[in-house]
Amino acid sequence: MRRHIVTSLFLLIMSKSLLKIYRLLLLTMFVMLSDFVFSQSYNSSSKKAEKYFKASYQEFINENYDKSLSLVIKALDKNDEYREAALLRAEIYLELKNDSLAIASYERLLEIDSMFFPRVAISLSRLYAKCFRFDDSIELLKWFLSLTNQKEIIRQSALKQLSLVEFQKYLVENPVDCNLTNLGSIVNTSADEYVNQYYVNENKLIFTKRYKSDLKDSYEENVFVTTMYDSVWVIPQPLLKEINNIGAANFSSDGNKIFFSDSNRNDGLSSCDIYFVESENGRWSEPENIKSVNTSDWESQPCVSYDGKELYFVRRNKQLGTSDIYVSLIDNDGNWSRPQRLSSNINTEGNEMAPFLHHDGKTLYFSSDGHLGMGGYDLFVSRRDDSGNWSDPVNMGYPLNTKNDELNIVISNDAKRAFVSVSSIGLSDTNYDIYEFDIDDRFSPEPVDVDILPDEDYYAIATDRGEPVVLRNIYFEFDSFELREDSELGIMSIVNFLNDNPFVNILLEGHTDNVGGEEYNLILSEKRAESVKNALIERGVSEKRIKAKGCGSTQPLLPNKLDDELNFLNRRVTMSIDNDIDSE
Repeated sequence: MRRHIVTSLFLLIMSKSLLKIYRLLLLTMFVMLSDFVFSQSYNSSSKKAEKYFKASYQEFINENYDKSLSLVIKALDKNDEYREAALLRAEIYLELKNDSLAIASYERLLEIDSMFFPRVAISLSRLYAKCFRFDDSIELLKWFLSLTNQKEIIRQSALKQLSLVEFQKYLVENPVDCNLTNLGSIVNTSADEYVNQYYVNENKLIFTKRYKSDLKDSYEENVFVTTMYDSVWVIPQPLLKEINNIGAANFSSDGNKIFFSDSNRNDGLSSCDIYFVESENGRWSEPENIKSVNTSDWESQPCVSYDGKELYFVRRNKQLGTSDIYVSLIDNDGNWSRPQRLSSNINTEGNEMAPFLHHDGKTLYFSSDGHLGMGGYDLFVSRRDDSGNWSDPVNMGYPLNTKNDELNIVISNDAKRAFVSVSSIGLSDTNYDIYEFDIDDRFSPEPVDVDILPDEDYYAIATDRGEPVVLRNIYFEFDSFELREDSELGIMSIVNFLNDNPFVNILLEGHTDNVGGEEYNLILSEKRAESVKNALIERGVSEKRIKAKGCGSTQPLLPNKLDDELNFLNRRVTMSIDNDIDSE
């Protein structure tokens, strides 16, 4: 049986479900008291109100919130001081995500009888804070704490909430300059997108996309890659076309290994495990389960250090229902050690997710709903000292962190580009897009000159990953297959690459935009690939090492639009390793 466990959102959904259960139990307690309270407080003329209330509560339990709302309003029409009904109305509006009416309903309940169940002040204070009414939230919590007859566990909850609200107020009053920018519709869709990795030298972004599967009420994930040309992200392509339903991919620094999460393999130890594939002669190996890391719990979101010696990931404890960040070390024989949970100043009683260790080797970014933050999952940074200890995490500030969820963060090696996955407003309850932002100097890692390779290494690195790469500095005039004179530099870089790798054979593929007919474009694209092939042969490369073909306009980098100035990006020749060529 296929297992469609979502690797990126599973923990988030679980935590929100637990919150909902808690609220439902609280409301149930009110209802258990309602018959007694009702009989003591109201006369028989309110029986209709009681009838509507009980029917509304049953619809609420069945998650028929619209019907439940109409019934509870009828109950309040019969008795506008019906305390239990006022509470239920507030809870319904919370489920309907109508914060303003939920606030009004809570306020009405406190107006009717502030001492009926004063702990609802904690729920109302959360709503005030969510709407940035921090002073109202603080005042309400201080009133609640002034009461002397509250249980200590409830008082501690209120004190914790007060500290949180005061911290949120501080963040909002001291914002960071982050300049969040959505990557646009080429990358972001109505599905969920989570950033995984960014390569400076290739301007390449790797991300996970979560989308509806063909099976009812099921989701799948796959990893995609996109490249920026002339400030434009091109159409994303699957990273590992031969493997389905994988997520949270992370390359080793040399590009020869990919670590990822998979919930769909027969050798899995749980609902989600961490695997890796390795580049072998331009092809990826079969996925291998890292069994020393995986357990019967849920493991996902791997991140390998630049030196390849540390593997950070997330493990969800099935008994506790919370997630923590772990690290495993590799020995000289290539074996991963038994993972160790990061220190308690990193991991909390809540959930920690999406660890990202910058290539400086000492700056750790992650998401958490257990540390003080704006709400939901916030982004945090911690730094490792010379003794190997992690500093207390620092919230990365508002408006980078919001009342929504910020789950993933990636910082470029040179610390000049930063990306984050942010829950969007208005598309769905769990819709995430990838944004680029300016990282504040306070949270920035040390710039590292790694993976910024000289031009002559470009093809070696790129093609070793088994993917086609756009040829650099190869130019054609519009509607022509003749190489321009300024293409010499690009041709010689390929020649040098092939001379340095005498056993590598290549496939050249020509591409066009959609200007012109289909047959014409196919012929033009083939002639462009042949032009590059002939140029390489003239400079000493064996013809037997090169295959050329045309693809016409069938594989655009960007959607083809008539008279679009960006169409030139689709007029290109790509190169990939071709192991099917028999050369002498």
